[in-house]
Amino acid sequence: MKESWCKDGGAGKVPVTQAAWTPVGVQEEFASVGAGGQDAVSARAVLDYPMATPWKRWCARLFDLWWENAVIGIVAVYVLSWIWPAFLIWIESTFASKLFDIACLPLALVLDAAVHALAGNTPGKAILGLRVGLVDGRRLSFVQHLRRNLGVWVSGLGFAIPLVCLFTMGRQHGRLNEGQPASYDGERYRVRAKSIGWGRRAAFGAVFILLFAALTGAEIADRVESRKTAARLKGPSFSWTNPATGRSASVSPHWEHTEQTSEDGLVLHQFTQHSDHAVVIIAPEDSGGMSLPQYAGEFTRSRSADWRMREGFLEDFRGQASWTAIGEQDDGKLRLQVRLVQKGGTVWRVVVVQSAPMEHTDELVNELTGKLWDTVVPGQDQAP
Repeated sequence: MKESWCKDGGAGKVPVTQAAWTPVGVQEEFASVGAGGQDAVSARAVLDYPMATPWKRWCARLFDLWWENAVIGIVAVYVLSWIWPAFLIWIESTFASKLFDIACLPLALVLDAAVHALAGNTPGKAILGLRVGLVDGRRLSFVQHLRRNLGVWVSGLGFAIPLVCLFTMGRQHGRLNEGQPASYDGERYRVRAKSIGWGRRAAFGAVFILLFAALTGAEIADRVESRKTAARLKGPSFSWTNPATGRSASVSPHWEHTEQTSEDGLVLHQFTQHSDHAVVIIAPEDSGGMSLPQYAGEFTRSRSADWRMREGFLEDFRGQASWTAIGEQDDGKLRLQVRLVQKGGTVWRVVVVQSAPMEHTDELVNELTGKLWDTVVPGQDQAP
């Protein structure tokens, strides 16, 4: 058996036998790699890649978290608005919005693990040639990746808490620069990177910048809109005067008033809720000699092409003959409410259109419609 010699840091020479050098696939600690078919071949190939540099890892992680957190945020807003209607009001403040982003991060890391398990990698890592695997080169399962991402969230991202995350990321960067694995990788996981050309680097840079610009633009637009909304809602109520009766109503700053003219020349006074989840319209129209039931029938027929109208009914409303009905659209995602009141030869209508979740705007709608009816038939506030 031949022997070769290597220095042991200047303290002498230590003999190393050539027999000690054996292929990766037959070493005991990599035995599972050597007997795994195509997966084993892939694992051995990954072992040939060098460890990924801290900056490559940071860029890939940041890119993936950006789009993952955006997806989770969109889905979460949709779901929470159904479960908790007041959520749409709560999230309008800057602080609440930031807190919501932080709360979405753990779910984004769950999505990250799911994408890796299904596709074999995440977009950011794939473009930069990075791959997360076990020490022996094998791919991570969903549970393993989820467990690693939990470590990333805690000791790598510091729960995404401002300032705290700077210290945790700095600590991990220092470990990697010293040749140590990240604390959440330990002796189980490794992030390796294969060489990529300038074309892929340029492509990643371009996509990175585009994603950053899109998210930043959306963030700026959201902040501007939130500030405008906050300033508007803190403002005083405004007075609206019904031009047909001369009576006035105090309208909440949640509403914006516009005057429009329909195709048949009817003047409509429209009140739009600040988040566009509700619209209230009041308008008078000459009955043309029709009774209230006849007018109601014509109104229903004119809306039946776009709305699934339920059967309306007649009732007394503030001492006046009244007809009311409800319609739906898009499987209940849009709701129309209408009340008609006949005074002499004039039929007054108040129409409300709300988008789901209706509970978010019900209180505002009930308050406004009651005040609008006060300008026509003074009495206790009631919904149409």
